[in-house]
Amino acid sequence: MKRYIYTLCLVMASLVLYTSCLGSDDDPEVTFYDDTAITKFMLTTVNRYVHTTTSAGKDSVYKSTLSKMPVFHIDHYQGKIYNTDSLPEDCDLTHVLASISSMNNGTVVIKSLTSDTLNYYSSTDSIDFSKPREIRVYAFNSDIFRTYEVTVNKHQVKTGVLTWEKMGAEDFPVDTEKAKWEQTVKKAGLRQFIGAGAAEAYAFANDGRLMVSKDQGATWTADSLDEASSLLPSKFAFVSWPLATNDSTDYQLLIGTNDQNSTACVVWRKLAEYALESEPSKWVYIPMESYNVYYLPKMENLNLLRYKGHILAIGDNGKIYESRDKGITWKTNKAFTLPSELTAYHLSAATDDNGYLWIKSLDDNCVWRGFLIE
Repeated sequence: MKRYIYTLCLVMASLVLYTSCLGSDDDPEVTFYDDTAITKFMLTTVNRYVHTTTSAGKDSVYKSTLSKMPVFHIDHYQGKIYNTDSLPEDCDLTHVLASISSMNNGTVVIKSLTSDTLNYYSSTDSIDFSKPREIRVYAFNSDIFRTYEVTVNKHQVKTGVLTWEKMGAEDFPVDTEKAKWEQTVKKAGLRQFIGAGAAEAYAFANDGRLMVSKDQGATWTADSLDEASSLLPSKFAFVSWPLATNDSTDYQLLIGTNDQNSTACVVWRKLAEYALESEPSKWVYIPMESYNVYYLPKMENLNLLRYKGHILAIGDNGKIYESRDKGITWKTNKAFTLPSELTAYHLSAATDDNGYLWIKSLDDNCVWRGFLIE
């Protein structure tokens, strides 16, 4: 009898506990939110169709995928999603995979380009972003939704190559405030000005010596050379830029032609240091070694430029040469070519602070502006 009473007590206790659990305030509840938003937007797969040239000179196209995806900005106030760092021109935006996240598990739909139909978003379905797209995100427990316009920006011109634009006379307004020139030194004994860096200016004296001024042209003294002055160029170009690895230092190139070499330009370089207590530096001649087949060919009307970190040489042979070792070797690069419309190469070249490379034909005064999107 005692055994049955014990069993009955266990059953009753279990029922009491079960009833208590059913009435507990700690039960997990499902919350249905009535607000939502897009919290993240990113591209996951974008195809590229890259145009190239075979060794035989024929054009070909190969398919690849974009390796570095741009960052997208979400403007909840205006309902816009966009990238400020544009994709390369050769990207295919008609078949793109994207990752879209929403707040509170909102449902994301995409409006059709041709109708008002709304299609459910899937991270595995390709989307046509060749035009701005409308996407909506619906709250989990209501008909409330937010609308966003997604714009995927890409460059409209080819990336990785210099693109040229012929400028007209209307692009060069007349300067009403004429530049005023002031003579600072009389009878300086100089034959030709070479150029200037941050702290030093250079010129050839009447007797052929290479002169330097460290006080903005007020006084001039002979600069130091590590080789004979007979190796200096008679027709030359000059370029100077701040050396990234050394503070208060300019790297300078003086390149041109002389009678000592019939095939190549002569190259001189100087590290001009102007920090406090810096030691005086000298011009160093870079000889053309017999094994160096990538020398800068002898050219007339030579221009030296530093454009977006690239050291370029432009002469009268219709090519642009680039040096990646600060003047030792020079090669042509398919990224840098002159306008195909040019028929003569008697040119003057310059760069500006806005990222443009300018050339002017000295034969017909036509001006071209080039821009490189890397």
